[in-house]
Amino acid sequence: MSRRKWSTEVQFELEAHQEALRSQWFDKSLPADWAGLDTWDRHEGPKTRVTIRLDADMVKWFRQLGPNYSRRINAVLRIYWMALMAGHIEGYVGDNTIPRIYLAAHERMREGR
Repeated sequence: MSRRKWSTEVQFELEAHQEALRSQWFDKSLPADWAGLDTWDRHEGPKTRVTIRLDADMVKWFRQLGPNYSRRINAVLRIYWMALMAGHIEGYVGDNTIPRIYLAAHERMREGR
């Protein structure tokens, strides 16, 4: 087999594996009943200024939703984090949320004492 043909076949095989992983993971990447933000209420607490590079189309979309787009981006991140912690979604293929839930529960128990 020529090097070029081998390279092409490997590329197709890698793309097939990647597509299989994407389709398996995507089904678990958002809760089935999630239709967006449930509330526009602000989470009260300390804020930290950060510099982050986002895709231009995502920034444009959030800005078109109106003022305070950074608050909405934060809310989407919070929803995603809460769904991960609750085990409703997977962060990556084979993600196991049980250790995170276990550690979070023990931390809350310590705080309650």
